[in-house]
Amino acid sequence: MPQEVLVRVRVPAHYVGDVEKDVRLAYAIDLFVRGVVSVERAAELAGINLYDFLHELRKRGIVAYPYSDEELREELKLD
Repeated sequence: MPQEVLVRVRVPAHYVGDVEKDVRLAYAIDLFVRGVVSVERAAELAGINLYDFLHELRKRGIVAYPYSDEELREELKLD
């Protein structure tokens, strides 16, 4: 049974952005980077589609799928 925890965070009054969205995204990215969840599950936790989540990872310099060139060619069945 999933359990939720309520966390209170003080945010400066001048913060620009959607705090809830930003925190959800940061949490999802952290879980993904630590290997706790898949990229698909992380996108779900962030509340965004997979394409947008991959874009957020790329903006932060985080590799979503660490394939070597050879592995990628094999996966895509390229000769």
